[in-house]
Formats: sequence, C-alpha cells, structure tokens
Amino acid sequence: MIDKNELAYTAGLFDGEGSISLVRSKKTRTHSPQVSIASNDREVLDWCQERFGGSIVTKQPRLPTHSVSYDWRLTDRRALSFLEIIRPYLVIKRKIRRIDLLLNNYLDCTPRNGRYTEELAEKKQNLVETFFSLP
Repeated sequence: MIDKNELAYTAGLFDGEGSISLVRSKKTRTHSPQVSIASNDREVLDWCQERFGGSIVTKQPRLPTHSVSYDWRLTDRRALSFLEIIRPYLVIKRKIRRIDLLLNNYLDCTPRNGRYTEELAEKKQNLVETFFSLP
C-alpha cells in the first residue's frame, strides 16, 4: 500500500514533469489514456515503476551537449487507476480538468471487448475532441 506522503510526492512529480494524453493504439486505432513523467534521473522513475508499474523508455540525446533522459509511462486502465489515486493531491488546474474529464467519462464510452457500437464510437469521438480542445 502506498502511503499519503508518497502519493503527494508522486502528484508533485506529475504536476511538474508529468503529462496526460490520449494515444492511438496501433492494434485497435482507438484512443486510450497514457500518463508519463519525464526525467533525467532514472532513480526517481524506477521508484514510480516499483510503486505503480508501467514501463520506462530511454530517450537518446539529440545533440552531444544533451544528456540521456527517461520517460515513465502507464497506459489504459492502469493510467486511470494511477490518476484516480493521485487526483486529490494535484494542484495544476489544467491537468486536473483533463483528469476529471477522463475519470468521469472514459470508461462509459470504452467497451472492454473493443467492439464499439455506433453510439459508443460517437461518445468516444466526442470525448477525444473535448479532451484535446481543453486549454
């Protein structure tokens, strides 16, 4: 079990260095949530991975003067679960608006079996458009 101090710390990391997006799966071509935290410090991302799961991607520097950086990522329902438990500790309003939109609407328009009715497909498209229109 993760204690409140660790959740608050993680929320601070996410507020400062994190992002939330809807990414398209290569398999299904539908949008699903992805959260990530970027850092040059692999240790802090290893800490996140130990507590919440997910994967860490190494990003090679583009210029010789840049250093290697890392992204910790969670997708789909694991991303939603993560957002739900850190939500009370977040401060940045822009991220809170996007998180609330996903937590309140994503599962209602996403069938577990991946088979969309016309109605669900329309609801999902509206969610995606609303998500990307938020400032």
